[in-house]
Amino acid sequence: AAAALSSSLAPEQGGTLTAAAAENYSPIYRLREGSIAGSTDYAAEGFRVRYRKDSAYHSIAVVEDDTDRYLRFDSSFQSAMDLGDPYTTPFDYVAYLSLAFAYRLDPANALYVGLGGGSAPKRAWRDFPDLQVQAVELDPEVVDVARRWFALPQDPRLEVEVEDGRRYLQQNERRWDVIVLDAYYSDALPFHLTTQEFLELVRDRLAPGGIVVANVIGAVEGQNSKLFRAFYRTYRSVFPSVAVHPVDFRRDATAIRNIIVVAGEGALPSRDFLLERWADVKAEHPRAPDLTEAIRGRYERLVPTRDVPVLTDDYAPTDALILVD
Repeated sequence: AAAALSSSLAPEQGGTLTAAAAENYSPIYRLREGSIAGSTDYAAEGFRVRYRKDSAYHSIAVVEDDTDRYLRFDSSFQSAMDLGDPYTTPFDYVAYLSLAFAYRLDPANALYVGLGGGSAPKRAWRDFPDLQVQAVELDPEVVDVARRWFALPQDPRLEVEVEDGRRYLQQNERRWDVIVLDAYYSDALPFHLTTQEFLELVRDRLAPGGIVVANVIGAVEGQNSKLFRAFYRTYRSVFPSVAVHPVDFRRDATAIRNIIVVAGEGALPSRDFLLERWADVKAEHPRAPDLTEAIRGRYERLVPTRDVPVLTDDYAPTDALILVD
């Protein structure tokens, strides 16, 4: 059962995902399996430790191999950066977050709830030179690590606020063209950033035509899909239009993966229209990622939700829903 908000505000970080060798399986899933739970013997895993510190929220480690640098909280991978290109990451879902800029053309600003190593906000900052980027992160140590070890730019066009994401939206009435929700901590979800009440707040902070994009971990079908389907039902209770983009859509639909959910108050464009629009965006912004496969892989099947709850402040059993049989 969900605890009171005042006692459960969780740190926002970048989306939880394993290293490239883990084939995109989430550390939430792997922790349930026990395959990396409690593992801090980084040398045995083939990593060099560059930095370690215990913050008020978790044990932070920056580790690297010959090609990539990883941010880990406790025993979970949170962010990654190519050592040769700080704007490249082995985590495919980060590029999918740029779907926001296919659904919302020429946004003036974007808010990222959850920072981690800053992969998504710094990529948006680079790819779209006219975009004002704001990130919100609860743990100040994470902000320091992102700047020191993951090349997060210090620039007036990329601001970072140290605050809980929900409280930030409650206290600031600024409207956003894009809001990206990519907040995880170690091996669980901050439930207060998943509920109907929170999404109503997000909706109220969107500018006309604004889009919310969220990273959810789960399966789109099968026995391990309950968390995703509860998310979907909750989003549909607030937004009339919701689209689903599973990362690596050619895999089995029952596989655990990152799933990008896009929602807005207006009708969302068709896949064909999005493909044409993104070709135009790429022509103007050549550094933006190639989202052809991400758009083609939009999930068009009916999502059954009768057996899953609408997540609310009073009842949001996210930990129970992610359990893998």
